[in-house]
Amino acid sequence: MTKQKQTRYRVLGLVSLSLIIAAGTYGFASMNTTIHGAGVLDAGYGTQSVYDVSRVIYILNVEAPGSFTAVEFVIEGEADVVIAGVSATKNGQITWADDCEKNDYKWTCSFDESIDVLAADWLHVSSVQ
Repeated sequence: MTKQKQTRYRVLGLVSLSLIIAAGTYGFASMNTTIHGAGVLDAGYGTQSVYDVSRVIYILNVEAPGSFTAVEFVIEGEADVVIAGVSATKNGQITWADDCEKNDYKWTCSFDESIDVLAADWLHVSSVQ
């Protein structure tokens, strides 16, 4: 085999490998966009709620990116007033947000103090009674 053919096969192999890795990464990223109530793949984190909660985004503290100051999420269906909190474990001590505001189906819940990212494996969303 000539050196030119070997180089061509190597380049084709690298391009193919890159496409496979990119497709796998894209599939994994899109798979993790929704967090359901039972925890993600029983990995010990997730959302516990009576609502169908999706598109969870934690708003990091600009001054201390290891913590966050708010959480945004979407509730599918009707919810008039909700509260949200975070905890390190599913049944652990919950730190509740101080204020939750609704914009269509998107909710933003703010905390007065920053919450350590490592202490927030579970998001709890509940209706206010």
